[in-house]
Amino acid sequence: TGSNLSNLIATVIVFLIVIYFQGFRVELNITSRKVKGYQQKYPIKLFYTSNVPIILQTALISNLYFVSQIVYKRFKGNLLVRLLGTWQEHEAGGQSYPVGG
Repeated sequence: TGSNLSNLIATVIVFLIVIYFQGFRVELNITSRKVKGYQQKYPIKLFYTSNVPIILQTALISNLYFVSQIVYKRFKGNLLVRLLGTWQEHEAGGQSYPVGG
């Protein structure tokens, strides 16, 4: 379905961004006050990867779902809103679930 496809695409995009930024390093020049002319470079990673990108991607998708549901309830007929997501209310509980977008 469309919601699963958007989750897959968002996961791939975040994965590629993390791989790209993980390669960035800055080298700091360290000099000694005691030994004149002594310099050493110390590399620092700019992007430390762990489980944080997964948490950020999950939060992003949750926020997109939330905004999509609110906007769809107000402007059902708008084409851009339907591209963001279409929702259908569940008969028993009154909760909405994504059906397209």
